[in-house]
Amino acid sequence: MRKFALALGAVMALAGCGSAALPHGAHVVTFTTAGAFPTATITGEYSLRNCARDTRVVTADAREYYTHIAGGLSPADLYYYNLRFAYATFEADGCTPGQLGRALEHGFTQRERAFLFRNLTSSIETAFRAALRSR
Repeated sequence: MRKFALALGAVMALAGCGSAALPHGAHVVTFTTAGAFPTATITGEYSLRNCARDTRVVTADAREYYTHIAGGLSPADLYYYNLRFAYATFEADGCTPGQLGRALEHGFTQRERAFLFRNLTSSIETAFRAALRSR
């Protein structure tokens, strides 16, 4: 009976640990905003397909934001919100910075990247610069 209890306890402990872990660096990200946008909890799910999609979405949203601010159009809040949410999803899925760095390098000229980075919050600017260094 004691062996059964120990085995049952071990199985329960492993089951509890396994349910909290996400594969290949994927994790849960809490995306906080302001105003009318609600806080979102993003549960990552790593896969090559997800990371390819996330990279495309981050780059496309960065392009939309860049186009909006470079054209002097205002407000750009929604475009920036979309970019931040896409990047939070990229992080939650455990994607590598190198993937994003290559996409940013191919999707923007050096001059466009410099302008974009000047208009990002320091946390996203730092992440994008790190991604470019890791490509």
